[in-house]
Amino acid sequence: MVSTDSKKKKKKKKGDGISPMSKYYTKFKTYGIPISVLLLAYLGFRLRDMTSNYKTFFDPDTFFHYEMYKIAIHDWIPKYFAYANPPTGIKAGGYLGLYTMEAIFYKILHPLGYSVLGAYKLWPPFIGALTIIAIYLLGRKLHSDWAGFWAAAFIAFSSANYFKTMSGNNRGEGPFMAFFFLAVFFLMAYLDEKELNWKKISWGILYLLSSILFMAAWTGSIFGVSILLAFTGANVVILFVYGKMEELKRFIREFYPIYGLSLIIGLALTTTGFINIKSFLVFSLEVFAGLSILAIVMLYGQQLKLNYSDKKHRFGVVAIISIIGVVAAYLYFGQDLLKFIGQASQSNPLYQTVAELAKTTWANVKAAFSVRGDDGIMFLLSLLGFAIVFLRFLRKLMHNDLTGYKEVFLVTYYVASIYLLYLAVRFTFQASGAIMLLAGVGVGEFFLFVENMKEKTSTKTLYALLLILLFIPLPIASGQYLNNYAKSYSRMGGTVPNDWINALEWLNKNTNPLDSATSWWDYGYWIESSLLGHRRSATDGGHAYDRRYLVADFFSHYGTKAEQDFEAWELNYMIVWQSDIGKFNAISYLGGAITYGEYRTHPMFLTVPGDSIKFVNESGKTVVYVIMNRQAYQPEMTIDMTNGKIIHGRGDIPYVLYIFNGYGLLAYKKIAFSDFVRLAFHIRYSVEPLDAEKLFANFHLVYASGGVSIYKFKPFAIYWIDQYKNGTWVPIYNTFVKGKLPTGDQKLRLWISAFGRDIKDATLIFEAYNGTKLVKKVLAENLNINHLNETPVEISLFIPNATSYKFILVQKGPVGVLDGPVYVNGKDVDPSYVLGEGQSGTMKLTAAFRKDYSNVELALRASVVYYVTPNGNDIYNKNFYLEPHQDIITYIPMKSLSVKAGDNQITAEASVPNGVFEKFIQSLYDKYGKDKVVIYRKRIEPVFITEKQYVIWEGS
Repeated sequence: MVSTDSKKKKKKKKGDGISPMSKYYTKFKTYGIPISVLLLAYLGFRLRDMTSNYKTFFDPDTFFHYEMYKIAIHDWIPKYFAYANPPTGIKAGGYLGLYTMEAIFYKILHPLGYSVLGAYKLWPPFIGALTIIAIYLLGRKLHSDWAGFWAAAFIAFSSANYFKTMSGNNRGEGPFMAFFFLAVFFLMAYLDEKELNWKKISWGILYLLSSILFMAAWTGSIFGVSILLAFTGANVVILFVYGKMEELKRFIREFYPIYGLSLIIGLALTTTGFINIKSFLVFSLEVFAGLSILAIVMLYGQQLKLNYSDKKHRFGVVAIISIIGVVAAYLYFGQDLLKFIGQASQSNPLYQTVAELAKTTWANVKAAFSVRGDDGIMFLLSLLGFAIVFLRFLRKLMHNDLTGYKEVFLVTYYVASIYLLYLAVRFTFQASGAIMLLAGVGVGEFFLFVENMKEKTSTKTLYALLLILLFIPLPIASGQYLNNYAKSYSRMGGTVPNDWINALEWLNKNTNPLDSATSWWDYGYWIESSLLGHRRSATDGGHAYDRRYLVADFFSHYGTKAEQDFEAWELNYMIVWQSDIGKFNAISYLGGAITYGEYRTHPMFLTVPGDSIKFVNESGKTVVYVIMNRQAYQPEMTIDMTNGKIIHGRGDIPYVLYIFNGYGLLAYKKIAFSDFVRLAFHIRYSVEPLDAEKLFANFHLVYASGGVSIYKFKPFAIYWIDQYKNGTWVPIYNTFVKGKLPTGDQKLRLWISAFGRDIKDATLIFEAYNGTKLVKKVLAENLNINHLNETPVEISLFIPNATSYKFILVQKGPVGVLDGPVYVNGKDVDPSYVLGEGQSGTMKLTAAFRKDYSNVELALRASVVYYVTPNGNDIYNKNFYLEPHQDIITYIPMKSLSVKAGDNQITAEASVPNGVFEKFIQSLYDKYGKDKVVIYRKRIEPVFITEKQYVIWEGS
């Protein structure tokens, strides 16, 4: 009997033994999945590193971030950048912590032979690989090994994730996501530990460190702080409403202190600039304090006679307190509550024209979260994962499962990410984190279902293998698709066109290091980059937004309407690119040349093949037809650039046709003769008499490469000279017909173009040269010319026989640029708004000059940029349009001084009177109506004024 029982037991043990397949499956889960994730991270890294062969970078913003990163290598936290917003530069802001992290990354890699640029290019692929590992750890912690594995597989080859973590696209979103995933993983590991031990303490410390890093990596990290804040509130409310008081006490006891501590540390670090979301952290701490009060009421409300007897009463308590809290918060914070959301929407004309701020469409979603093309499979899997998580959470509530906070986090994170994605297409990358995580959960749930089946282990293993075979084509196909994209991008060698590279190399080698150059704002970072132009730019992708309106106004108009006081920016060169015809709807709209309705419905330019342009003789008169969609149309005017002929048409379409060799360009009538069109395509046509002569006198072509042209800007220039001869005025020179000055006693009439700025109390001087200066003569003093109504200057002089001549205008103007931070009472301030109205203090700054000046006046210049909306301020009304303006209100004298060429350290006492802007702004309201004036930016900036010599003409 004993023997028989023993044999039966042995047989039973033998029969229940785990099959080899099951053993391998168990080992694969334990070791194979982590190794596979490391392989995925490696493959994801290699894909993202393919574009490191770029000559420059993929993303324009990366050029700016590279400059800040170089500063961080020496200063750790950047304070000032001289090349943006001339003549003042900018106080460093944004995600300064990112540059510090990258600088540390360089310090680690430098001993291994990596250069400054090499380490910078390696950073995004490294972050991409780290994200793959981090999402695996998080998915594993929140759901299962399989959820982590599939989330890692999906994100490794996700195009939505790839483009922000590829080499050459160094932004803050990628590091934010990686460190946010790690922070949440460490937080969940901390909460999972039931007892206070070294593990729990370690997880808590790691959470604090990673939470600081994600806050520092990106100014949009307020999204991560918000997620955790929402998770805090949602979890305590759910636990309370469902009466899980012990779980509530434990969560409050363990989570509240560590989350509150992370907010406090983050707020403390904002004083260094490492983290730059101070106002939101203050707001978060105040909300957190409100949640703490709510928690106290939940825990001790019964002692205050509150009824906690059932769900309805508990929910009523929460609802009443929440309503009071929301109302109080709104009254306290006002519209600041929606600040982040407002920045993500097309809330003003400028934002209306930014493509990445447009509302996300289903087509965008399908394309971003597809395996191949636009199938949207990843998004659909995430919806499945979300549904599963939500149902699991409900089941856990019913079974008193203490781990329900994981599902609460997943639901909170996913809902918030989808809402963010709905707001603007720019948030596709951030949504990719939640979507890939929930897609992994969706697939992982199938594996959990199989593993929980009441089948033999070998059978379940077989089912799991079948599931792998079912889903593995998704990342494989996506990886192949992305690999082709990566190779294609890699072959591009960068996104800066060769014409731009040539032009900026010329600018770098042939201009003064203190010069500035401006183009449309998209190219500002190229101009500023030490890898390209390395010159100051008046507006770029992140700074001086107010000037975008003014550049647009100049580009989209002609004549005095287009003129802006560019010398206030100390502009030296204007760069125009023919390809900006593709952006000209936005440019024309922001410049006020067209209405919102025209912006949406009328293309500013249309290219026409040469064989679609027909010349027809009608009744002895040549007319031009453009063939479009099998219909023939006469434009309002045709300008044949091949022979200079101008042909008027009946205007079947509201366009002007320019004919070039082999093609035509239809330009919308309102912008057809704009300064951009004429400068970009070198068109000398004048709408008003001498308008083209004036334009090309103020903007002198110095370099052209393909479609990119560089013009030297001259605030004052002679565009026409008449000689008084035989009782009449005879033209002897204009911008396009170069003539020589006649010698001997002469009476001349000089036509001077003052671009956007009046000539005031100026002196006009004539100089003649024979190798050295031969003659210098003052021709006129106290000269004044209104730039909006210019009149010629008559002079009499003796012109000697010489090799060359100059006319020079001497009048006060700005010199020098700031070349370091500005400090007021020891605190670094915004250099373009150094003091507020009614404030004063000791100012210290660094200014750079081209040469020595013996009599310079340091002043504070108060100016304002605004626009007027004659048809009302509804930016979505089809008749809406705007008129941009830039006005200098006053100069506030500070100090007279002498300066040397190069950098000068200057200290002065500064003060700004009260009401500097008030009277001027009120005059605008009186003139246009308060509801039709939008004050875009006020500036109070240090400038240096002295007598300058402007060479307004030189020749023979």
